[in-house]
Amino acid sequence: MKTSPSNKIGLDAMLTPDNCAVMLIDHQPFQVGAVRNIDAALMINNVVALAKSAKIFNLPTLLTSVVQDRGGYISSGS
Repeated sequence: MKTSPSNKIGLDAMLTPDNCAVMLIDHQPFQVGAVRNIDAALMINNVVALAKSAKIFNLPTLLTSVVQDRGGYISSGS
């Protein structure tokens, strides 16, 4: 999905799959369990909604994780 280059910068620039990405950082059970400022189920639902939105808009999505032995697997969930 290529778009024509835009000369606009800052607040006037449009985000496209060619110039942005979504990064999900350390969403493993160990990390989720340590969060105290939001309900874990709500946080998981928010992350799932963000990931599904990124998929709908064909945005590149990067997943990061801590060491598997400490953080567990990242669930693909399909």
